[in-house]
Amino acid sequence: MAPIGKLIGPTANFRNYKARIVAKHLGVDIETTPQFELGVDNKTPEYLAKYPAGKVPVFESANGFSLTDSSVIAYYIASKGGNNSPLLGQTPEETAEILQFIMFAESDFTPAALGTFAPLLGFMPMIKPAHQQAEQQLDRFLGVLNALVVDRTFLVGERLTIADIIVACDLILSYKYYLEEADRKQYRNLTRYFKTMVAQPAFKAVIGDFELCKD
Repeated sequence: MAPIGKLIGPTANFRNYKARIVAKHLGVDIETTPQFELGVDNKTPEYLAKYPAGKVPVFESANGFSLTDSSVIAYYIASKGGNNSPLLGQTPEETAEILQFIMFAESDFTPAALGTFAPLLGFMPMIKPAHQQAEQQLDRFLGVLNALVVDRTFLVGERLTIADIIVACDLILSYKYYLEEADRKQYRNLTRYFKTMVAQPAFKAVIGDFELCKD
């Protein structure tokens, strides 16, 4: 089967993983750009002429349709499972709940996570008050998710949805760089949920065996 389009951006990136995991789960093919260099290739005149904000990843479909924003791209690819795609929910209520989780992950959780990790990893200056605020927000949102999954295997319904894929990918940096063993015990429910997600076949096919943060 011919690829449905091309996902442009660095492949070893939590944002890039979302669409690729969706594609693996559905059994559809997408092209990738393993040689893409963030901060270089997305700043060329040619790239900025098509995508002025310089965002990555972007998706260019085989029919010329294009999108930016990793979660939007993942949602679009999920729609390729058909009108009744299990990734998008079985009822209007499930679909609305899926969108609620996606909005939470993108609008609340991820900004707090990046505000915490970017200074620690040297991607932005360490401004202590801003970093402390981001870290407090991150801990609060981790607590929210920990409470939500106390009795759930999946976020919505009884099977994997696009909400799980997006939220789990947005949790990757936390579990890779931030949550040491004692923290993982504090967020026991969320840790169990995250480990369940990264053990799913589509996740393993894209990100391999995930290594949790070491003390």
